[in-house]
Amino acid sequence: MSRTSRLAGAIAIAAGSATSVAAQEITLDFGHLWPTGAGPHADFAIDWTEQVSECTDGQVQFEFHTAGSQLGAVTRLEDHLRAGLLDVAHGLNHLPRGRFDASTVIDTPLLAQSAFANSNALWTLFEEGLIADQYDGIHVLALHAHDAGLIHTRGTPVRVPADVEGLRMRSPAPSVNLMVESLGATAVGVPPGETYEVLSRGTADGTVFPYEAVYGFGLAEVLDYHSEVGLYTTSFWFAMNEDTYNNLPEDARDCVDAASYRPLVERTGGEYWPAWDAPGKQAAQEQGNEIITLTDEERDAWRAHFEPVVEQWLDELEGEGVDNAREIYARAQDLVAEYQEAYEDR
Repeated sequence: MSRTSRLAGAIAIAAGSATSVAAQEITLDFGHLWPTGAGPHADFAIDWTEQVSECTDGQVQFEFHTAGSQLGAVTRLEDHLRAGLLDVAHGLNHLPRGRFDASTVIDTPLLAQSAFANSNALWTLFEEGLIADQYDGIHVLALHAHDAGLIHTRGTPVRVPADVEGLRMRSPAPSVNLMVESLGATAVGVPPGETYEVLSRGTADGTVFPYEAVYGFGLAEVLDYHSEVGLYTTSFWFAMNEDTYNNLPEDARDCVDAASYRPLVERTGGEYWPAWDAPGKQAAQEQGNEIITLTDEERDAWRAHFEPVVEQWLDELEGEGVDNAREIYARAQDLVAEYQEAYEDR
């Protein structure tokens, strides 16, 4: 009997008993890619689970499987979720490659702005059906993306595109691989949790991340420079096993719903990411690393360099089966601009 079947059986027994279903405790397995000290665990995961548990009067509890655990392996999260080994999971859209490709349109170079704008645009694309098909079979609770990402390096300061030539850069996604390789650098494709190791061993000269990861993965001590280029984002999914969701008592499903969807997307982009980025920048400054802020002329040089990469990335997505990649991209441009204006007016 699968874990999901056992859960369904326990719920059915509780529902058929003379006591309230609230008396039957349900423990759900929650897997994600971050260490427990990182913001996405300490805030996103903990806040969400506490909200659900409190709403259900303690009926629904959670057991975490985080970075370094078997069920927290970033490349297996979707598989574990679909197989019922996890009930809830929080993962990256592009790992392993070929998963949720339509959503990675939001990762297109030059598109990203604030986490609020990127996340809300992504969720609207899902609600409008433009990227929803690839999530069939899992119950999506939120989609989001981080603030426009930075370039972090050891030994070599980066101000203009030519500064990256010849470097080995840890890259989080296929779209960023294109960016890195277009600069004459070598993309080093390892999961986020392995970044410290490749930097400390010298097998990578730098990485691209938001500031959140500098703190979350303890990277300040193995980096020297942080260039605030801000030209890309990486996107995430948060979902529940479909059978788990459907087999929950109705009042528990209502609690899951109340903690999820647009309110969670807005909170993640507008509150969590800014709060997560701040400790990363502070850690870099306390380490004595240099924060590089670009001039308008330098920023224009990056944009000019990456304009052809945008077309190349959309071509690749179409080649991988996202037939409406340009339609999604055009809609994403409008949405990011709309939500960024709303964010700045807050």
